[in-house]
Amino acid sequence: MTPVALTPDDLAPFAAIDEEKALEMIADAVGMAKLVAPCIVDEDFAHPDAAKAVIRGAILRWNDAGSGAITTKQAGPYQQVIDSNTRRNNLFWPSEISQLEKMCKTSGAAFTLDSAPTGRSGHSIWCSLNLGGDACSCGAVLTAGEYPLWEA
Repeated sequence: MTPVALTPDDLAPFAAIDEEKALEMIADAVGMAKLVAPCIVDEDFAHPDAAKAVIRGAILRWNDAGSGAITTKQAGPYQQVIDSNTRRNNLFWPSEISQLEKMCKTSGAAFTLDSAPTGRSGHSIWCSLNLGGDACSCGAVLTAGEYPLWEA
């Protein structure tokens, strides 16, 4: 089971949806959410409750959109036209897509290198010493450690 798991019982407090329909809507919504946020199926996903809330909101909005049929109600000389034809180009709003994508971002990139020459003891940040090596590769040892040779 994936960390983000919805059931018809999760929708029941908000709307009366037939169980079979609810299961299909959940499958569709989770499938679409995986397209924008593939991490939601990872076992170590950090935000399952938040993702569940976003997906549930989209399902409930989809359910409230109605069938798309145009109906009329008439009482005497008065008539009311109800148009529930709501376009559904995408299940998720752009803000919800952004929220789902943000949940998949880690606390930084793959790695970050500071390009400013602020190495230790006058060494360039690119020096082997600063990258865990055991020898100076920037030439600072030739300039008495004041600056890397390539900056002189």
